[in-house]
Amino acid sequence: MINERFGNAYGDEVLKHIGAKISDLVSAHGGLACRRGSDTFMLYIPHGASFKELLDAVSVSLMGESAGSRVRLRMGVYESVDRTIEIERRFDRAKIAADTVRNNVTNNIAFYDAEMHKKELYDEQLIENFPRAISERQFKVFYQPKFDVWPDTPVLDSAEALVRWQHPTLGLISPGIFIPLFEENGLIQALDHYVWRTAAAQAKAWKDTYGFTLPVSVNVSRIDMYDPALVDTLLDILAENEITPNELLLEITESAYTQDSKQIIETVEKLRSLGFKIEMDDFGTGYSSLNMISSLPIDALKLDMLFIRSAFGERRDTRMLQFIIDIADYLAVPAIAEGVENEEQLNALKAMGCDLVQGYYFSKPVPPEEYARFIEARIAQGDVQTSASLASAGRSREGTSPYTKITNALSSGFESVYYVDINTGGYVEFNSDGRSEDLQLQR
Repeated sequence: MINERFGNAYGDEVLKHIGAKISDLVSAHGGLACRRGSDTFMLYIPHGASFKELLDAVSVSLMGESAGSRVRLRMGVYESVDRTIEIERRFDRAKIAADTVRNNVTNNIAFYDAEMHKKELYDEQLIENFPRAISERQFKVFYQPKFDVWPDTPVLDSAEALVRWQHPTLGLISPGIFIPLFEENGLIQALDHYVWRTAAAQAKAWKDTYGFTLPVSVNVSRIDMYDPALVDTLLDILAENEITPNELLLEITESAYTQDSKQIIETVEKLRSLGFKIEMDDFGTGYSSLNMISSLPIDALKLDMLFIRSAFGERRDTRMLQFIIDIADYLAVPAIAEGVENEEQLNALKAMGCDLVQGYYFSKPVPPEEYARFIEARIAQGDVQTSASLASAGRSREGTSPYTKITNALSSGFESVYYVDINTGGYVEFNSDGRSEDLQLQR
């Protein structure tokens, strides 16, 4: 960032200044120092030195420079050195520690300890075992049902495919452990393709067995979205399993849209033109603007489960849930809530206008053979009017002025909230008792 803002020559001067100060400190304390490359320096010094004093000394010297507070240093320390490992590996451990305080503004020193060592060894084992796990199908795809809650009796709508790792020696490994790890090193793409193919084959099997089309949603990671072969890969999977794009729903996180919106939107629009349905996952965590949301190519909004937990926690504040559901209503797409655990949450979400619900209230993610009972129960229900058919008949999704319902949802916490149309000068006032009034700006 310094190079980008002030030029490479200026950045080089900053690095020279840091290097000179480190050289002086090493001369005073003993030991060795060098520049590893880029903006990383390595120090090998005797025990007993105060690491904070060392870092402070370099940092204070920078404060007098024109770089000022724009330069932030962080330090990783490998203190209890294992002398049986090579020197490069020792510095790798210090670097691992330094990376844990990358964006920490209150702490800039971290120590490599037994916990980090244990995690490092564990992560390395998972990465090493990944190819074999794929070939031996150790990854198991479970399915969690999504229910349409508009009918009096909830109706099975679709399933979400969720992966678990049944390791032969480590047992069942949580996706919360291996998915972030594989996202860091790029293995997530191979895992995603494995899950897509498995889910598509399962959708085909259910279709053949029951004569019933059940859509299955799969996660598409940010790495997948940058793959130029993504569309061809998905089309090949559909062809292999003789299913249509409507039967393989794609979940893309909101953060993917907000980080590189132009390229992601182009890819999503291409997928939608081929018939794929796109669910925006973890909505509310990616810092979208209201203006951006109104132009995003999506077919469903999925509320992050943390919103459910927060809304029904100690504070009992469901305004944010109502806000997001109203956004979905404005966009004329279904709102999906995940992580619903009890009847109170279900009834409250239904009253707010939520369309689809998944969570432990209905079922945890289950193997395909257990999921079959939900399909059989759905077939037994026969023809049921669902939220999709209600929406196509005009259920509360037409005649709403832009942002009206969104603003109304927010107004409960304030005396008044205004929706202003800057083109016409007209505006609507919403007050805390739920009333609204059309007004006109006067100059």
